[in-house]
Amino acid sequence: MTAREAAVVEELLRLARERLLLDGSLPSPAEPLAGRLDSLQRLTLVVAVEDRFQIILTDDDAAGATTLEDVARLVAARTQLTAIDPAETP
Repeated sequence: MTAREAAVVEELLRLARERLLLDGSLPSPAEPLAGRLDSLQRLTLVVAVEDRFQIILTDDDAAGATTLEDVARLVAARTQLTAIDPAETP
């Protein structure tokens, strides 16, 4: 995982804590999300990612991204962010 992807993972974990109200039960970056999040939580996370990074994730993207690392790779590939700054969160 690149440094940029790692920064995106940290932002994804922050979004999960904030939007899903998860804290102690956060999935690890390499852990399958299906085992830790129900379908509504996964959808909520996808919408939060789209809002935060101003990208669109297709159904195929969402289905293929089974871990936070997978989501981070998608986000990093589709954004031109050089730094992930939580203060910039809309």
